Amino acid sequence: MASLRLVLRANALSCLVFGALFAVAPAAVARFLGDAPETAVFLVGILLIGNAAHLLFAAMRPLLTRAEVIWFSLGDLLWWSGSLALLAAQVWVTTDRGIVVTWLVAVAVAGLGLAQLWLLGRASAGVHPKAYWRRIGASWLAMPPWVKVWLFWLNGVFLAALFFIPSDLSRIVLVAYVASGPLVLAFAFFEGGLSRLMGLGHLIPWVPMVVWLLLWLWQTGLTSPDAVFGVVLTMTTIICIGFDIYDVRRWLRGDRAILGSEQILVRA
Repeated sequence: MASLRLVLRANALSCLVFGALFAVAPAAVARFLGDAPETAVFLVGILLIGNAAHLLFAAMRPLLTRAEVIWFSLGDLLWWSGSLALLAAQVWVTTDRGIVVTWLVAVAVAGLGLAQLWLLGRASAGVHPKAYWRRIGASWLAMPPWVKVWLFWLNGVFLAALFFIPSDLSRIVLVAYVASGPLVLAFAFFEGGLSRLMGLGHLIPWVPMVVWLLLWLWQTGLTSPDAVFGVVLTMTTIICIGFDIYDVRRWLRGDRAILGSEQILVRA
């Protein structure tokens, strides 16, 4: 667990640095970002300092608490999701430098959260890192062929938003698409494979995106190429959300098996 403790300490250091900056100079941070409220910046700083103290306390204890590591990782992924939501909505973070720094910090924080979940999951499984990676890979390969075709279509439709840059449509769609990546990986890293709960990784960023798309289509009509793309994307995402809701519902009812677990056990 030494590697996990190191990541927790790195997470604590990042929280302490940004927390102190936000709490000591909220006005300067607000101007750097664009139009963020100083009070909100200050409060976030205080929360970060408190989180840093909790991280250090947890990392220094003889035994790490599983629930605490999950809690810290959820906080990191919340930071990731919240940062991308602000970027997509163009709220608070409006300057070019603020946008770049917000992206960079969000990626770093998400990386820390994923590293914590991966190390915790691997430690719980009691296997070598390469073996754990093979477990995750075997789980992905165990997907039925029709699911792989569906995922190919789904990703292709989302990436088609690149052709509509720099419109509002492309910004919302691409940010929501990127936002789902770490959320989906978090479940795979923690569980050592794919489970039905991974649908949450799509639901969290894509449900708000669909609501925005429906309102956008209502206002723009269907007379432009980007509107046609919006309709295709909306229908595709709604179908995906339906699958995800079904999977999460099955998980809540007890269907919590890891996809391909039989093959994984045989290979082990």
